[in-house]
Amino acid sequence: MSLSAATLLLPAPDTAWRVWKPRASASTEAVESPAETAHLGKLLVIGLPAAACRTVGLILPQADSDLLEQILATQLERRGFKLEQDRAGKNYRWHLLGTQGGQSIVSVDLLTDPFPSALAAQHASDYTAALRLAQLPAGHLVIIEEQGDLVLAASHQGKLYHSHIFAQTPATEEALALEITLARLTLESELGIDSITGVALVGANFDRAICTRLSSVLELPVRIVADLAPNTALDTRDWGKMLPADIRHALITSTRRGKITRALVLGGMLYVSLAFLAFAYLHYQEQRAVRLTEEVELTKEPAAAVRQATQRWKALAPAIEPKRYPMFLLAEINRIMPGSGIVIREFEVKGTEIEIRGEARDAQLAVQFVEDIKKNRVLSRYQWTAPRPELKGTTATFRAQGKLL
Repeated sequence: MSLSAATLLLPAPDTAWRVWKPRASASTEAVESPAETAHLGKLLVIGLPAAACRTVGLILPQADSDLLEQILATQLERRGFKLEQDRAGKNYRWHLLGTQGGQSIVSVDLLTDPFPSALAAQHASDYTAALRLAQLPAGHLVIIEEQGDLVLAASHQGKLYHSHIFAQTPATEEALALEITLARLTLESELGIDSITGVALVGANFDRAICTRLSSVLELPVRIVADLAPNTALDTRDWGKMLPADIRHALITSTRRGKITRALVLGGMLYVSLAFLAFAYLHYQEQRAVRLTEEVELTKEPAAAVRQATQRWKALAPAIEPKRYPMFLLAEINRIMPGSGIVIREFEVKGTEIEIRGEARDAQLAVQFVEDIKKNRVLSRYQWTAPRPELKGTTATFRAQGKLL
């Protein structure tokens, strides 16, 4: 279907939800929760905030649709995401945004686990990320408020590529500048050096003067956008169903109950022909067994190719995981360094190992810096060892080594 024929429910900056009627140029109604939208009709698409729907960008090799989904599923499971699917739908949906340099640019929406029960609406026809439905400014990092959370989003050719929550509102200018800088480093390493051309602050809560200050710090044009209108021209005909587990289970149960009822009614009518049906079923199963045997023979080679490709991508994980890039790790170390008293002399990354050498004002400050490294959300994935700092005159020389768990 096209979104021009659907009613959209999108999160507001506060705790409310905005209703966008088909072909409307502005939101005409607000509700407190998705449960209050049963009166809006059957074609209701709920756009979820980033707190309920993660969006992850991936750069993958070019391949056909089936193989590409196999590869991205492996990547997501390695990152700790739990993928689910059944007859009623999935808890994720992926979008091919384009190709670049022989690689596929893919964006994946994933429902959080556990999914907030307050957002489950059985009358909804589909769920998606709210920013997936918006018209995003091409080449811009977007900062938007969603129900009290500040969300950073990046796009590829105006289509949502990645989003994440980085703070609660209001956030300081220093926090905004730091998050934009880190996101720009990561995204430009994936999408290209010239992929980020500006920053858009969405909403009425941003001060106009902040644009000039942030532009000076970031060396990027920064502008304020009043709102992001839904992209009603978005074609969703190829979208599979992305539904929370509770709704999928309810749909399966309802379908099963209907089938049981029909089976009981037809059972009496078909009792007389049971013997004939048994014979026909046995004959059908024999034919099916023959067909399945033939299909297994035909799929042996493609299945082996998929397994081989999966193993190769597992081996390439260190080269394509952004959180293991030296610049990203160095940025994390810079974040936890105190204002003074610590000097990094050497920083080296070899495969799954990191080595840091430096000097501190005293031994206590060196020990505390190593402890801060161990507690960092990114660097804590490494097993850190550090000998006792050596005192040389008025300074303490320290060394820390980390090995990826």
